[in-house]
Amino acid sequence: MGLACLLAFAVAAPTAQAGTTTQLTNFGSNPNNLPMYLYTPSNVVAKPPILVHLHACHAQNGGQSMCSSGNSFAQQADKYGFVMVCPSAVSADQCWDVHSTADLTHNGTGSDAEGIMSAVSYIIANKNGDANRVYVAGYSSGGMMTDALLGSYPDVFKAGAAFAGVPFGCFAQGSIDDKGWSSTCANGKVSMTAAQWGDLVRAAYPGFNGTRPRIQLWHGTADTTVNFANFTNEIAQWTNVLGVSGTPTTTENNTPQTTWIRTRYIDNAGVVQVEAIQETGKGHGDLAVDPYAGDAIRFLGLDGSSPVPDAGAVKDSATPPDSFIKMDSAGSTGGTTATGGARATGGALATGGAAVNGGAVATGGALATGGGLSTGGTVGRGGMTASGGVSGNGGAVGSGGVIASGGLSGTGGTGRTGGTTGSGGTVQTGGSLGSGGGVGTGGSATMGGSASGGSSATSQGTAGTSGAGSGGSTGTGNSDVNPAGCSCSLSGGGFNRFPPIGLLLVLGLLAFARRRRDSK
Repeated sequence: MGLACLLAFAVAAPTAQAGTTTQLTNFGSNPNNLPMYLYTPSNVVAKPPILVHLHACHAQNGGQSMCSSGNSFAQQADKYGFVMVCPSAVSADQCWDVHSTADLTHNGTGSDAEGIMSAVSYIIANKNGDANRVYVAGYSSGGMMTDALLGSYPDVFKAGAAFAGVPFGCFAQGSIDDKGWSSTCANGKVSMTAAQWGDLVRAAYPGFNGTRPRIQLWHGTADTTVNFANFTNEIAQWTNVLGVSGTPTTTENNTPQTTWIRTRYIDNAGVVQVEAIQETGKGHGDLAVDPYAGDAIRFLGLDGSSPVPDAGAVKDSATPPDSFIKMDSAGSTGGTTATGGARATGGALATGGAAVNGGAVATGGALATGGGLSTGGTVGRGGMTASGGVSGNGGAVGSGGVIASGGLSGTGGTGRTGGTTGSGGTVQTGGSLGSGGGVGTGGSATMGGSASGGSSATSQGTAGTSGAGSGGSTGTGNSDVNPAGCSCSLSGGGFNRFPPIGLLLVLGLLAFARRRRDSK
């Protein structure tokens, strides 16, 4: 009974405990004397990521409230173990300075940003904070400061989430009152092209050439305090800065709430660089922030995940990367200019295309062409998208094997591979030292690449091929196709178990025995 009780207690999942809020002092340069708070969850991880959490104008208790245990972002910290830095603005209206040159310039002095960056540096140096995982999020004036920090310190922040903000530098435009409020920007009256918006960000840190932070944007269509036009301008600015199209890659209606719209803008790798959520019908004061703290944390990656391709936006996965596509183009694989033949013909020690695909590094040949130690290429090289072993390798489009497949259409080489111009047969038959075909021909009755070039309907295979279907299966030695459905094998080929020199010795012994028999 006692043991059972102990076991039950041990396996019971404890609920997340609230963390602690402390005020930071003596953390470095803080010209505006911003009160600074740190939230540390009870389950803080060994090297915690850092989230700078920024309040809106007129916020009661400022940063302290942002770092209180009841705050929705603090609750996320309790789940995932990251720490939060929460500064308090000290201006008359408790808004952040997002209009001065100091705050809109990297390492600008005398700014709110200077104090915030000192606190971040302190956490990294004294609390084992992860310098590679620093993020920022805020609402209203805090959203504006989120944009400002991402623009001025792209070397520090990895991503940010801005609720009801404005583009970087927008509050430095038009009519600005004595408190730094730009009614021109707030009313959506600042008009620029995407490139001009982007230039404002680039001018903040002209020497920066690293990876810029990703951003998530939220805004209500009925916002009369910070006009909805700023949302459109933010999208234009950050898509330009991050080098992605200003046209959404995906558009989801009724997401994450009925009538709302979420758009995503991805890079060439399929990673979402900008995510924008239009809160249809929401005004400034009732903008949904707390219910969607988890969505912001997920976008930032603070839940432990890394930015991943947008499942609904990834380009056709059957389309290979550019580097593979190049290998499938004329003049780069399957013979012609560099592989599987011509210039490094169907055999001869470096076959299948010296130092280009379909060759080099045991591809497309090397000492045993058309199979190079293990058919048509290493791990699918010799051609990736249609060569040296992919879908009819040993020759797809004549590379990396062609010389081993004895050629397309079952001969020692016809049509730009495995033969002609000295490979896989004719002229310099795919052969010597076991290349491209047995005893000097593009195939027939001997090895030539473990049935390479493709079992059904290819050369080289027919009677007596030394191999178990490597270098190609159902495709033919000239199937110009992509890797989808690659059925090549990197083992079991005739060359691996029966080297060409060994075969020549056997054939020599057989010939010698026949002559002795005939002479009797």
